[in-house]
Amino acid sequence: MVYLDSAFWAVIINSFLQLFLNVVSLVFNLDEKDKQILNLLQENARLSFTEIANELKISEATVRYRVKKLVDAGVISKFTVLLDPRKIGYPTTGILMVKIAPEQFEDAAEKISNMSETRHVLQSTGDYDVVTVVKARSLEHLNEVRKKMELIPGVKELSLSASMRLIKIDPAFYL
Repeated sequence: MVYLDSAFWAVIINSFLQLFLNVVSLVFNLDEKDKQILNLLQENARLSFTEIANELKISEATVRYRVKKLVDAGVISKFTVLLDPRKIGYPTTGILMVKIAPEQFEDAAEKISNMSETRHVLQSTGDYDVVTVVKARSLEHLNEVRKKMELIPGVKELSLSASMRLIKIDPAFYL
C-alpha cells in the first residue's frame, strides 16, 4: 500500500484552490458606483476624474481609486477613440466566414487576426470555424483581402458577404 504524505495533499489542495480562484476571478463584482463610472466613461472617456466625481457626487480621489481598480482588474482594457471608418477611407465592410484545418487553426487564426483590415475575429460553432469582420477601401480592396486570406495555410474554405449598410454598432456595455 502506498501512503501519500501531507506535502502531496498540500500540492493537490493548493492546485484545486488556484483553479477555483481563477474561475471565480473571471467575473469582477461591480457595485452601483463602479457601474455609474463605467457608463460615464463609455459615453465620454475624456471626462476628467473631477467631472465624474461632480456628476456622481463623490470625491475625485474615490473616482481615481475606483478607475485604477477597474483597470488593474482588467474590467477596463484600454481607453481609446472610436473613428468613423467611412471618414478615414474605409467605407466597405465585409463579413468573412472561414473553415480552417484543425491542425493549423491557431496559426491561421493568428494570421487572420494580424491582417490590417481585420476588425473582429471570432471563433464560432457551426459550419465555419472563424467569423471575421473586415474594413476595406472599396469592393475591389475587399476582394483583395479575401484572396489574401485564402492563401493563409490552413484556410480550407471562405465565404464573403459585403455589408449593404450599417444598421447598428455599439461597443458600449451599459450597466
